[in-house]
Amino acid sequence: MTTSRSHSGRMYEFWFRPVSAAGFGMMRSAFGLIAFVTMLLERENIQRFYGPEGILTRDMTGNVLRSMWRFSLLDYVGVYGTWLLYAILLTSLFCVMIGLGRKWMLLIAVVVLYSFHEYGSITLDGGDTFLRLIGFILLVSPCYRTFTVANLHRRLTLIRNTGKDQPATERCMPMWPYRLLLWQMILIYVSSSIEKWSGSMWRDGSAVAATLHLTDFTRLSPEIADVLSFLSPIVGYFTIFSQLAWGMLLLLGLMSFCGVLTREALNVFKRALLLCGALLHGSIFVLMDIGTFSLTVFAAYLGLLLDDDFRAIRQRLNTRIREPLIVLYDGRCGFCKKSVFALSMLDWLHRIEFASYHDPDNKKRYAPTISLHALNAEMHLRLQDGSYKKGFFAFRALTWHLPALWLLAPLLYIPGVSIIGARAYTFIADHR
Repeated sequence: MTTSRSHSGRMYEFWFRPVSAAGFGMMRSAFGLIAFVTMLLERENIQRFYGPEGILTRDMTGNVLRSMWRFSLLDYVGVYGTWLLYAILLTSLFCVMIGLGRKWMLLIAVVVLYSFHEYGSITLDGGDTFLRLIGFILLVSPCYRTFTVANLHRRLTLIRNTGKDQPATERCMPMWPYRLLLWQMILIYVSSSIEKWSGSMWRDGSAVAATLHLTDFTRLSPEIADVLSFLSPIVGYFTIFSQLAWGMLLLLGLMSFCGVLTREALNVFKRALLLCGALLHGSIFVLMDIGTFSLTVFAAYLGLLLDDDFRAIRQRLNTRIREPLIVLYDGRCGFCKKSVFALSMLDWLHRIEFASYHDPDNKKRYAPTISLHALNAEMHLRLQDGSYKKGFFAFRALTWHLPALWLLAPLLYIPGVSIIGARAYTFIADHR
């Protein structure tokens, strides 16, 4: 009886253990962004590649495209219908990206994107195929539990009505969609490494050098490609064996399932593979123009991040952070509560604590020498050294600790921006 319960418990943990849906939410947004930008850049070629009188006319499709297991809505529309489907595709992809419309919008986006890919298959590459595959995985997963407009509204309503955020358990999903994505990645990488090893150029180390000299794909000049060619054997073998190592996840996963290996050890190995993959695909993206494949891989990597991975990333990035920053805000102000909620949503690294100065304990602990009048006038930020910044300058200091605002942070130091920003902050604070 005990053994039976142990096995059922392990099976439940393997397939249905609740994990954060944040990774799949980010993967959904990345899928929408990549597909949206890719198709938007094709706007001048819509009729040429996908129209009924384009390169592939309607009467040619049966001779050029496969007839079995093929479906495309473009087979049934004319010129205006093609433009209508294109508009529907862009609209649905944008909604998927920002998390609007829930699962039915994702269904529309995947079906219409598939229709364009199937009709214009002569222009497709591996990145398009992989992107479509991610769309299907997202369709069968609860990817709309995070990073959506509906979830944001629900959390704001709870904050306003109860003063408490949504329980983290409501932003979780079962383990099986993660397994589905992971096994698909393993299949892609292992089959790719086997295919590479079957070719003589990968075994003799010349494949990378030859690729860097292909004028249709490389971003390098022939001179630079010649200089980098000596790295070809090293990069080639690194590529093959780092991809083949993904197959080890199956063995290590089985060992973890049987209790021989800890979950943390398995996750450490997975993070090492993700780091190697990021290095590999990042280099491909910088050095070569091969479509969206590298970007699509990065989107899939987001879906492979679980709770333990997010914690490990935060610990790595917070090694020099001794104590959190303290944001002192007006806990009786509805606008201030919403602003604090927005900042907490962006505090992915968990570096910030929010304290209402109307709480006597918070006032005594964090701002004993600051008057209530000054605290009411503008937000105060207590830094790690005990000093304070306020108003616009407090917000500017916060941007360095909020990853989503890192690109904005340097712009706030442009001469003149602080003057405009301080005045804008004062105006908003006076009319909140």
